[in-house]
Amino acid sequence: MSIRWFAAWLWCIGILPALSVSAATTTSNLEREQSWAEEIVDLLVVGEPVWLQNRGHKFLALYTPPARAGRTAVILAHGRGVHPAWGLIDKLRSDLADAGYHTLSLQMPILAADAPFGNYGQTFPEAFERLTAGIRYLHLQKNVDRVILLGHSSGAIAVVGYAAKHLQPAVAGVVAIGLSTYQNTVDVMQSPRMLRQVRVPVLDIYGSNDLQEVLSYTKQRQDAARSGQLKYTSRMVPGADHFFTDHYNVLKSEITRWLQPLRTQ
Repeated sequence: MSIRWFAAWLWCIGILPALSVSAATTTSNLEREQSWAEEIVDLLVVGEPVWLQNRGHKFLALYTPPARAGRTAVILAHGRGVHPAWGLIDKLRSDLADAGYHTLSLQMPILAADAPFGNYGQTFPEAFERLTAGIRYLHLQKNVDRVILLGHSSGAIAVVGYAAKHLQPAVAGVVAIGLSTYQNTVDVMQSPRMLRQVRVPVLDIYGSNDLQEVLSYTKQRQDAARSGQLKYTSRMVPGADHFFTDHYNVLKSEITRWLQPLRTQ
């Protein structure tokens, strides 16, 4: 085991402190987060609320236990400006638990409702810290030893960027739903560049009617994955839009099939 690998694992499980994180200020709109959290917790039916800590503030996560015993988890990251019980993320956190995975859906950093998408570039370092907090929680509290990161839209950018930039032995794969690219922004938002650095399997799934920021870079993502010798799977769902309206069942089937070889008992 290399010293770098071991140190990264100690940091992940909280033995080595992340001093720079504790000193940083939040980039998220905490008032909006709190409003979402109050609404979600009051109406929650599936799973349980968990409060994780980051940058001196608590943030909401939704944990759902697996339908059968296992040590593999899926961490879910929603898209811009929403919450961990939103849309297809909410469905997946429940359905993947039924399929035998621990699921943890995180509140990602959000900005004001009218903030341009490009402004979200500043939030990705904090988003990465929240993903680390989720991995740490699953390892220490739920005895999970293998994690798959799943994100939609800006959440897909976050999980791919995290896998590219962070050495985490627990991360076994990445599912990117509607992975977009924004040129002339921070490097994390340029998905082909990030994919060249990822070293775990990736499922890149999108709709034929997806956003242009997704569709226009399909070949670049595929070429980048090949150049990086990445175990990469690209799936286009005919007729699906960015939110997989009326195509959720196909999305779920593709994801559960792809996840199966990554499971641990």
